Amino acid sequence: MEKNNKFTKSERLSRKAVIDRLYAEGRSVAAFPLRAVYLPLEPEEGEPTVSILIAVSKKRFRHAVDRNLVKRRLREAYRLNKHPFAEALQQKGCRMAVAILYLDKQHHSFVNLQARLKKLMQAIITKEFEQ
Repeated sequence: MEKNNKFTKSERLSRKAVIDRLYAEGRSVAAFPLRAVYLPLEPEEGEPTVSILIAVSKKRFRHAVDRNLVKRRLREAYRLNKHPFAEALQQKGCRMAVAILYLDKQHHSFVNLQARLKKLMQAIITKEFEQ
């Protein structure tokens, strides 16, 4: 079976109520320069296994061009590496909302961000299901 590497609108976290709950009740893991805040949710029919929010602080990057570059790199890294994470959640019968926050004041290469994102997703699975 061929895997779908798209990052669709339904996979983006955009519901304000879920985002507020995520930041209020969510747990956190870090792999510098990234931090993830995640919240397990009840599985719902027709909803994706993982909903992602990517945030880059205006305080760290004043220019929108710089923030957008970092967000583009993070979205691409997630898009290419989402399947092991989503499959692990699916096996556990869980759905999750995740906010990925960029913490550094400097740009990192795509390769570095991709490696850190993989580490972050593995840390979420380890922390959540292997306690």
